[in-house]
Amino acid sequence: MAAPHYRKMISADSHVMEPPDLWWNALGARFGERTPRPLDEFRGEKGNFFYSGYLGSPVQRIRVPLSSETESAAYEAQEMGMGAVGFDPEVRVKFQLEAGIDAEVLNPTTMLGLMRNPYGPVLQACSEVYNDWMAEFVAYSPERLIGIGVIPVHDVDWAVDELSRTLKRGLKGPMINCQPPEGCPPYRDPVYDKFWAAAEEAGVPITLHIITGRVMDALILARLGQTPEETSGNPGLWIDLFIEAQTVLANDFIYGGILDRFPKLKLLCSEFEVSWIPGFMSRLDQLDDVAPRLNLPKLKMRASEYMKTRVFHGFIDDSAAELAIPYVGVDRILWGSDFPHIRSMGLDAQSTLYQQLQTFSEEEQAKLVGENAVKVFDLN
Repeated sequence: MAAPHYRKMISADSHVMEPPDLWWNALGARFGERTPRPLDEFRGEKGNFFYSGYLGSPVQRIRVPLSSETESAAYEAQEMGMGAVGFDPEVRVKFQLEAGIDAEVLNPTTMLGLMRNPYGPVLQACSEVYNDWMAEFVAYSPERLIGIGVIPVHDVDWAVDELSRTLKRGLKGPMINCQPPEGCPPYRDPVYDKFWAAAEEAGVPITLHIITGRVMDALILARLGQTPEETSGNPGLWIDLFIEAQTVLANDFIYGGILDRFPKLKLLCSEFEVSWIPGFMSRLDQLDDVAPRLNLPKLKMRASEYMKTRVFHGFIDDSAAELAIPYVGVDRILWGSDFPHIRSMGLDAQSTLYQQLQTFSEEEQAKLVGENAVKVFDLN
């Protein structure tokens, strides 16, 4: 590897690739046909499938790197004998050393889809299994492997207990559903305040991540095969997926008063990129101007200021990042490689990111590629 451009490089949004049989091995037939598990046949077709219970598309094909053109980072790792980077921590650390990356904040892959499972007891049990597996994964190298727990909040008392348990096991914060599943109260409801208070007291960020809300993932749907009419709706579905956080930010965390009630709570919007931020802040300013006519509560600061002071934002390869980042300031932005997913940066992350961030000063670049992650996740 060439000399690194950055002294400290931390991906604040990378992913593991959980073994497909993880949940069946741990839970067995505890939930019968509702237990997530691999399938070797679906609708009469032989192949590698996975039953997740994902609302709207409960069975998916097990994803493999498609080609060096479409998933270059994962394909390159596989070609170098690092195909186990998603589930073997020893191989993952070898990849980091080869890529010049000091640490990665690790989010789930398959578990993201499981978060759309509508059965609360199944989802809680699967989350516990995943959190235990992740805790064991990161224990191999706690300085390099930073694990995020998955904690749905259907049952707030369970969620508070699971947050405490996962933090004791070394995980660095909870990922919750981007929006509460249908049938659950909105996050602004005081029923969740006990959980926000626990996260605030622990000083850990709450992560909102794409795919975990109510908008379906077009990539998941496309892997199973779609009709021409279904395929024609994928562009809008893809766009909706990346703007879903705006609804919950406006309705719940900002105007719903969560960030006012819990002034030290940290919120991270992960993998939504950043180019939407200027337009969203403009809409928030418009809301402020008409707030009395909309019967909205009076906030402690201008609504757009919460985006600058209370919310952190992740970016990967956003082509408009250099235009959007100044709207909230470099202190609020965290780079993530998304490795080993379809848009991810691989072994060339140092050089690729260096070219992308040339309009920022060296001090600003250092914050974006590592220092901000240290602050948000309280890393050593």
